[in-house]
Amino acid sequence: MKRKEEGSIPGGDVTVVRKRVRAARLQVQPDGNLRVVAPPSFDVDGFLQRNASWIERRREELDRLAAEGCGREELLLLHGRFHHLLAGARFAIETTGETVTCPSIRDLRQNLTSLLMEEVTERIEAHPDSLSHKVGRITIKMQRTRWGSCSTLNNLNFNLRVIALPDSLRDYIVIHEVAHLREQNHSQRFWRLVADSYPDYREAEAELRRYWVIIERNGVWKRLQDSV
Repeated sequence: MKRKEEGSIPGGDVTVVRKRVRAARLQVQPDGNLRVVAPPSFDVDGFLQRNASWIERRREELDRLAAEGCGREELLLLHGRFHHLLAGARFAIETTGETVTCPSIRDLRQNLTSLLMEEVTERIEAHPDSLSHKVGRITIKMQRTRWGSCSTLNNLNFNLRVIALPDSLRDYIVIHEVAHLREQNHSQRFWRLVADSYPDYREAEAELRRYWVIIERNGVWKRLQDSV
C-alpha cells in the first residue's frame, strides 16, 4: 500500500509503502520528496525524526546537483542545452535561438524518439570496436530508473532522456551499452572495455547523476514522461 503523508520533516511529501520487510528503508528522491518502505506497524514519523540530519544533508546535495537547472524547469533540456518550447505546426530545432517548436507534447516525444534512434544507430555503427553485427533490436523508451540496458539477447534499450544529454555523455552511454554485448555485468573486465573507448568514464558517471536530478526536476521532461 502507498500513501502520501504530511511528514514531520518539512520540504516535501512523504510516500509510505507498507510491506512485510525486516527493516525500514528511506530514500530522498531527486525532487526532494521522501519514500519510506516500512513494516505495517512501524513508526514512520519517529524514523524520519531520527534521520532528519541525514535527510537535510541529502537534500542539500541534490540541490547542488540540480543547480544548473534552477529557474529553467520550464525549458526543454536537449543535447545539454536549455531550449524554449514553442507551439508550432511542425517539429523544428533552432540551435541559434535555442528554441524547439512542436504541435504538442506527444508530437515532441515522437520526434525526439526518432532523433535519438537515428543518433544511437549511427554511434553504434561508428563504434571503434564495432559490434553492430551482434546487436539485436534497438528500442527507445521512457524509463524511470536507468539510462539504458542490454538484454541477454543483445537487444539494446535506451532511455529517451539520453537525448537531453550533451554529446560526450550520449556517446558514453552508447559505449557503455555496447560493452555489455561482451560483458553482461559490471565486472572489472567490463570497465576495462569501457575505459578502452572512454577513459574518463568515472567523470561521465558523476555527470550522469547530476543530469538525472536536473531532468527529474524539469517540468517539460515530466510532461514527456507522462505523455502517451
